[in-house]
Amino acid sequence: MASGKTPWPMRSCRRVDRFQSRVVTSRNPKLAREAEESLTTKQRLASPWERRRPRTTQLRDMGGVSHQKFSAVDPDQRLFQPFPSQVVFENYVPRQFYMATLALRNRDRVPRLLNVILGNSPYFELISPSDEDYKVAAGMSSTYRILFRPDENKDYFDELIIITEREKFFVPIRAIGARAILDFPEQLNFTDCPVRFSTRKTLLVRNVGKREACYSITTLSPFSVDLSIGTLGVGEAMEVTVEFHPPKTGVYSSPMIVHYDTGEDVHKSLSGTAVDVNIRLDKSSLTVEKASITLSNQRSLVIHNQSAITAHFQWKRFVDQEEEERQKLRLQRQEEDKLHDVPKEHGVVPPLREHPSLPLCTFQNQGTEVQGDCMPFCNDIFTIVPMEGDILPNSSLEMNVIFKPKEARVYQETVYCDISGCETRLPLCLRGEGVGPHVELSCDQLSIGKVFVGSTHSYRVLLLNRGVVETHFSVVYPERAVGCCFTFTPREGMLLPFEHQVIGISFNATVLGQFTEEFQFSVKGSPEPLTLTVSGCVIGPAFHFDVSCLCFGEVSFGFPRTLCCRLTNASSVPFNFNLRIPGDGSGAPSVTSFAQVSDSIGLSWRKRARGANKPAEFTIRPFTGTMCSEGHLDIQVTLCSNTVKRYKLALVVDVDGVGKELLSLPVRARCVIPTLRVLHPAVPFGRCSLKVPYQQMLTLVNDSNLPGCYWALPQENKAAAAVWYSSPEPRGIIQPHSSVEIPFTLEVQVTGKQDTVARVAVFGSKESPLKVHLLSTGEGPVVHVHPSEINFGSIQVLQDVSRTLHLSNQSVIPASFSAKMAGENSCWSIGPSQGVIPAKAEVSVAVTANLDDTEQFKDEVVLFIENSRTYIIPVQAVGIGTTIVIDKPFGPKLQLGPCFSLDPCCYCFQMTNKGRRTHLLYWTTEGGTTLQQCNHLPPISNTKGKVSSCGPVFTLQPLRTELMPGQTAEMVLEGSCRTPQVVKEKLLCHAIVGNEGVKNLIMQVDVTCEFIAPALQICTREITFRVEKHPGDVLTLQYKPLSLKNMCSLPLSVVLALEQPFSICTADQQPLPADAQPMKLRSGEELQLCIRFNPAYEEDLLIWAAEKALKIKFLEHPHEEQVTVRGEVSFPNLQMQTTALDFGCILNDTKDVRYMEMTNCSPLVVQYH
Repeated sequence: MASGKTPWPMRSCRRVDRFQSRVVTSRNPKLAREAEESLTTKQRLASPWERRRPRTTQLRDMGGVSHQKFSAVDPDQRLFQPFPSQVVFENYVPRQFYMATLALRNRDRVPRLLNVILGNSPYFELISPSDEDYKVAAGMSSTYRILFRPDENKDYFDELIIITEREKFFVPIRAIGARAILDFPEQLNFTDCPVRFSTRKTLLVRNVGKREACYSITTLSPFSVDLSIGTLGVGEAMEVTVEFHPPKTGVYSSPMIVHYDTGEDVHKSLSGTAVDVNIRLDKSSLTVEKASITLSNQRSLVIHNQSAITAHFQWKRFVDQEEEERQKLRLQRQEEDKLHDVPKEHGVVPPLREHPSLPLCTFQNQGTEVQGDCMPFCNDIFTIVPMEGDILPNSSLEMNVIFKPKEARVYQETVYCDISGCETRLPLCLRGEGVGPHVELSCDQLSIGKVFVGSTHSYRVLLLNRGVVETHFSVVYPERAVGCCFTFTPREGMLLPFEHQVIGISFNATVLGQFTEEFQFSVKGSPEPLTLTVSGCVIGPAFHFDVSCLCFGEVSFGFPRTLCCRLTNASSVPFNFNLRIPGDGSGAPSVTSFAQVSDSIGLSWRKRARGANKPAEFTIRPFTGTMCSEGHLDIQVTLCSNTVKRYKLALVVDVDGVGKELLSLPVRARCVIPTLRVLHPAVPFGRCSLKVPYQQMLTLVNDSNLPGCYWALPQENKAAAAVWYSSPEPRGIIQPHSSVEIPFTLEVQVTGKQDTVARVAVFGSKESPLKVHLLSTGEGPVVHVHPSEINFGSIQVLQDVSRTLHLSNQSVIPASFSAKMAGENSCWSIGPSQGVIPAKAEVSVAVTANLDDTEQFKDEVVLFIENSRTYIIPVQAVGIGTTIVIDKPFGPKLQLGPCFSLDPCCYCFQMTNKGRRTHLLYWTTEGGTTLQQCNHLPPISNTKGKVSSCGPVFTLQPLRTELMPGQTAEMVLEGSCRTPQVVKEKLLCHAIVGNEGVKNLIMQVDVTCEFIAPALQICTREITFRVEKHPGDVLTLQYKPLSLKNMCSLPLSVVLALEQPFSICTADQQPLPADAQPMKLRSGEELQLCIRFNPAYEEDLLIWAAEKALKIKFLEHPHEEQVTVRGEVSFPNLQMQTTALDFGCILNDTKDVRYMEMTNCSPLVVQYH
């Protein structure tokens, strides 16, 4: 650090003047880095400031901080104007101090508060004129200093927060570090460069800056730069090539922008001029001599290059690049159209990506080729060799144009030479003529005369080649019908020079009449085809029937009838024929009466005749076939009429390939329906049980000469009918002058007399069906009920008591019944309440009474018999007992079991009034008896049987209770006794029911309870520990076992207490856990414990003894037990007769002897010294 500088941080304004001042204001975004690096501090400070509007983040309410709520400064302007609007540090050295000044001028007409805040930055420090907010007078400025100390030569950024009375805005602080500078020339000029040719210039560029340059270079077409992205170290150099490729003549200019990674852009200028050079063709039109097809001819062409460049040329199809691009776009659209047409051609639904099996790759590849194709000249007729190449400066190149025609005509094509150095393509017009082959027929007219239809004839003609080249020929057939009867052999082939070909012609006549057909021979390379004209006449065969008419006479509706005839061929050629009867129906075959009889579907006959198409009533066998030459065939024609009418039709013959209806045979017939009648229109069935089938026969008579077909129609709307009827044999055929019997089955559904109309239809008849009356009387079931009344007598209330009701069915049909009680909320129930009584059978029904009061009850059982009468059976009963119900076992004897004396015994239960009347209950105790008291506590079982009198032990709360119907009361039975004994008492409950004024005893309960005291069996009543401490011995803990057994019939909760130096342990000599007490002992359970003695409890070595009581308490009873625990510890001790010897006054140099008795008071041998 330079001498004289104040260490960091610096707060005093008086010392700041000695700091270096390197501050710059905001500048134009296009930085001229070379000029800025050379500026001194004074020059930068002297440069004019650029004012920028500060960034505002928050508007404040002036009324909350100032009385001056209105300002003369526009709302879009700041109250304080910062100078400069941006603080910039440049050209600094790391770890040196630099200072900048910021002035804030009050633009308002009144004083305003100002506060400037700088963030917590280790590189910038704000030196304010005041440590607190203060007001700045109108039009005055407040100056702040920003102190900057960089750690390294890099960019730094921070912001000053300016808070005024109206807004909060920011002033940025920037420190710009070292920068890289590439010394590109300011301008680079390309003069008089060939058009459509690449001209390059190489520059040597150095990094003259103070930082490694990471750059990227961009420019505009037609200029381009290699090494457009890279890195160059400080002081290093590199070569950069700039290329100029103008597409057209003229003057070009473009900026070259160098982008640095630090964000600066440097603009350079590029310019150039494009001109045409001297390159030309020796001729603009070229005519090639005539050539025969499949042969070729050629001429030469020269390109002259009189320029100083190596020119590259290529022959093109189009006049310029724009036309070539339009042609590419058109071909690309055609390929896309083909791509969209693929699903329609293959029957596939888009999208195509779901069907990879389609040939999509082919179209996609073609589209890619079209996009990248340079569209060179390509033609099957004209070929230029070479198609492209290079021509050296000031030289010429000779090339050949090859003409190979494919047809006999004149060809003309214009091609374009695309060559470097020329703005436009050089045109060349190519012309040539092709010479075709010389072929002719031996004759051009062929007459075949008269031929029979279906016969085959053969002919021959010659095809001659009188030319010098071989050629291909083919026969073109006409589109008319007769043309398809001809066959040419061969149909196509090659014809060698000066050779001929025999053409065979076969004719198979299929169309009658005169004909003239023209056949053309197409010769490849010849503009006009050869024509052969063939003419003649085709005649048909002769045939006839052996009868003049087919007469069927009268036929019955739906009954088929067959007639025969013979068809004879009088010609010498066979033919295929078809027989048909025009006017016959085109629908389904007509229905025969036999099919109607076997039909199980049962469709209406009249509806069958109303189809969309008339039925086909005639059947011809055979109706098609082949008739041999001069042969015959027998034909059968069957008529099954489904239409009442007269038939005047004809049987016609169609011959394949000849014509329709060449011969006809008249057909005559008349269809009638026979008249049928019912012999007895009324059929009596008599009395019928419901839903039982009955059967009778119906006689049907045919008085006509034709057979008939009948059908007993099924019953309509059968579900709602009172009588169901059907026929097991509803269809049949009745012969002429005969009768048949039709069975009818009837089932009556309701009672009473019934007259049911059945219908019999005649096949084909449009008249109403024949009516038949089925007469019947319906009867329901007969049921006998016994007993006729039920008396339950006196029964306990709230208990189910049942009686049986017998239902006997006397009829042959089942009887459905349902039963219920006449009264609402009845005390009686019926089960089952409904069911079916089988025919000639009996069913039992249980009537159950459950009375809820002690009085007489009456009701009636209502028994419904379906389709029969209703029965009323009276029932009655008298309730006895009580309707008070207790939820727990209570009477007549209540055993409460054992209970500890001095501990109250409680028994809680609920009493519910399930009757209809209010009960007022009173509880009393009858004189109780007790057993004699025991003189000792355990055991108590030997005191039973000794009786002594005492007062009542048990009490019941509450003693008086009023229970409404359905109400429940909580009752508590309590008992206690001070001495162990067995107590037995009798509890009496009296009740006043309803409005009765007399108390009645409704309940008495014998209560017994055994009061006992805790009985604990202890293994010993005294535990003694004796320990002798010999020299060298170590005192250890001593243990002795203790067992406790519960001898009473109830579990005990035992709590043990023992003082030190004794303690209670578990059976495995572990200290008893703190939560182990109280210890639960079930009846008869034994607990094993240990008593621990600590002989080292007393720290001196004197003989000592301790005696404590192990207290055993019970949580259920105040009785206590004790066990004496004693511990003795013996040491080798001596007992002195006295503890002090007083020799009194003795003379010097004299001796006085005193004797003291010493006693061994321990049981041990004592060695002393």
